[in-house]
Amino acid sequence: MDVESLERENDRGLDALSERIGLLKQATHGIRNEAESQHHVLDRMADTMFSTGGMLGGAADKFKVVMNNKQNRQMLTFVGGFAVALLLVYYLFF
Repeated sequence: MDVESLERENDRGLDALSERIGLLKQATHGIRNEAESQHHVLDRMADTMFSTGGMLGGAADKFKVVMNNKQNRQMLTFVGGFAVALLLVYYLFF
């Protein structure tokens, strides 16, 4: 083989390598963008969960206050039992 053919083969190899490097660079940029996007989604989700936890804590405190009264407990038991009975009747006959 002469020097020119070796040089042409080397140039083809470099071109192929350059193309693969470009594809890899595009893929890594895509992965980076997707990771940043997911990071922002997770941050928003964490904020939402934090605020929801506060609301649920407040609702649980109010529920405890209601359950401290015996008459309220009896009414809640009656309403809950009635709702369960209605659901059973619905699923058994429809």
